[in-house]
Amino acid sequence: MDEHKPPQNGRLRRSARQKADFIPVDASAELDASISAAPRKKRALTKSKGKGKTGKLQGIMVMPLDVLFEILSYLRPLDILHLSRTTKEFRRVLMNKTNMFVWKAARTNVPDYPECFPDMNEAQMARLAFDSHCFVCLRPNCRTPDWVLRVRLCRKCTSTSLVNIHTNAADETVALACITYNSHSRGLAFTEEIESIKTHWESLKGAEKLAYVGQRKKFKLAVNLHAINCAAWSELQRILRLQELQDVRNDRKASIIEKLSELGWGPEIEQIPKGALDDDPLAQHKLVKQPTALTNRIWTNIKPEMIMFMERMKQNRLDRERQAIITSRKRPAIEAISAHKASLLPWTEVMPEPPDYCQMAAVKAILELPSDVDIDASSFAAVIPGLPSLFAEWRQDLHMQMLRLLEKEDADDFEPDSPSECLSESPSPETVIKLQLATTVFCCKTCRAGNNPISCTFNPTDLYAKFQPLFYPDVLNHPCLTRELYPGRTRPDDSVDLEQQRNRARAGWTCGQLEKLWIDARAVEMMKAVIRFCKLDPASATVAELDELDVWMACPCCVSWNALDEADVPVFGWRNAYKHQVEEHDSRPINWMELSEKQKAQALTADALLYTSTTTAERWSCVHCMDRTCESTPYIIADVKRHLLDQHAVTQPEVNTDYYTLGANKAFAHRSSRATFDISESEDLRRSKLVAMEIFARLFRKYVFADATELDVEEGYMEFLRQTADGYVDSDSEDGHSD
Repeated sequence: MDEHKPPQNGRLRRSARQKADFIPVDASAELDASISAAPRKKRALTKSKGKGKTGKLQGIMVMPLDVLFEILSYLRPLDILHLSRTTKEFRRVLMNKTNMFVWKAARTNVPDYPECFPDMNEAQMARLAFDSHCFVCLRPNCRTPDWVLRVRLCRKCTSTSLVNIHTNAADETVALACITYNSHSRGLAFTEEIESIKTHWESLKGAEKLAYVGQRKKFKLAVNLHAINCAAWSELQRILRLQELQDVRNDRKASIIEKLSELGWGPEIEQIPKGALDDDPLAQHKLVKQPTALTNRIWTNIKPEMIMFMERMKQNRLDRERQAIITSRKRPAIEAISAHKASLLPWTEVMPEPPDYCQMAAVKAILELPSDVDIDASSFAAVIPGLPSLFAEWRQDLHMQMLRLLEKEDADDFEPDSPSECLSESPSPETVIKLQLATTVFCCKTCRAGNNPISCTFNPTDLYAKFQPLFYPDVLNHPCLTRELYPGRTRPDDSVDLEQQRNRARAGWTCGQLEKLWIDARAVEMMKAVIRFCKLDPASATVAELDELDVWMACPCCVSWNALDEADVPVFGWRNAYKHQVEEHDSRPINWMELSEKQKAQALTADALLYTSTTTAERWSCVHCMDRTCESTPYIIADVKRHLLDQHAVTQPEVNTDYYTLGANKAFAHRSSRATFDISESEDLRRSKLVAMEIFARLFRKYVFADATELDVEEGYMEFLRQTADGYVDSDSEDGHSD
């Protein structure tokens, strides 16, 4: 019996018979021969070069076979396999069919060990199940066998010793081989098995080939079924082995903890942060996670390094405690500074948030006072008078960063390697002027990608949110620049935590935040058209000047006729006009129409204002939640008043005392209404609408409502038109905007 090939019949060679006769039935004959032999001459004593282990096991072959077999019965199949490879004597004994009971006994030492495959003996099965060497090149560490092919292959031999059955479909013998399927669902067969089948196939004739095909089908079915059982057993053994190793690691860790506790490190060990296994520093230490039992000798060797490790853990604990004290002091700092910020309402400039002002030198100095000093809101009283200058310095830094961003966009080749490089040069006077212009339109990359539903419209599905124009200095208040998505922090920090905004946290201003902004060339052209409509010069007009203009803009592309010569037209302030152009017309150019005084009066009526469905209305925030963890995203006016009543019991809220907005003084720009224009509907357009209405009525009564009235059809048609307009996306470009 051979683990590589089936046993062959025949007499042993002479040398083999002589070596077989060497194993005596009883060891007493060998012992008597050594006693009666003549004494040998003494050799000079020399220093041993080793531990004298060479040949120590040679006596195992002279013991009685029943004793040898009794010893072997306690071994596992892999041990028997390894033993059969040590000497020819062992191989002769263990591969003899009459001694098959040795392998059977070894099989019982492995729980649920599968039976052999139909074409395998015990040695071959043991090699497949336990030996991790490649069957072709004998490369070690081939952990996973292929149970269907009954081989273990390394990565290299997998590519050279397996063939794709689909590319070799013309060869009829390939289909007779056992086939396995990889992750790409390719059928693969072992080349040696294919060659063996080919050799046998060529020796067969017509009827014999047909019988052989039937035999191979039955054989492949038996192999496939048994392979499933073997794979399940192998996976169970893998899991049990992993658990066994983990148990050894746990025991080693417990022993090390016991040893460290004897040295006085017990309390420190208890304060090591505990979490998942991968987060446990002690369990993941290279000297702790080894799957080897801890002995006194091992402990003596690793003791110095483990003590050094505990010293680091102690220092880490002290650092955590110190940082926790500093973090806890941020709450009174926020309480004091947010009160000062509230006293400055309404704001005309951007204000720093907790991550920014807690890093200002004067505030940070108080936060980092010795741990035994008590800190409350009054501790920051001395800082309050100096906050205006600190805030001004902070704004100047942001201003310079924006100027550098603008120069970078103009140069189109500036890539700062560090935040300090953003301010390395003084901006040109032209850049300073350009930053204030209404034609300098920034857009947010994060909003455009749809990754941040905290944009100014606070609607992640709003197309306008993705292309909303941002102007200086309002762009500095854009939420994406001061919010972090999915923060990985676990320790509470009042300066950054936002309990009401899921998966979000505050973030301090850095040069890298501005990388989220870019200059939108198409938005620039749209703004130039708006500015010219308002009779201003695009080369000098600012956003503040536009917001002060009492201007209405009527869209000639969205006309609906109530009468033959009267059309209902949507009209907007300039900010809502921009929004309408983006959402409804895919940013295409529009020849905006002016309103007469009568039409302006009509647009200002309450009923007309309520008729609109789109708005860029101002958003409001709660003063009482400012800079605190309970701060939410801005509300519309009705919602912020409801929040003040429910959360703060404020029944009569006041602007800039209980709630505030960052977009004040833009009442004209945010308007949206409708007005009547004297526009005649063309005969062709009216006829087309009647035909479309008739077709819709037929389809509506056929598929939706058979007994629909004319009013039902009209309402359904209007709803269809609205849904069609809302879902329109231009196919000229991937993002719905054509060039």
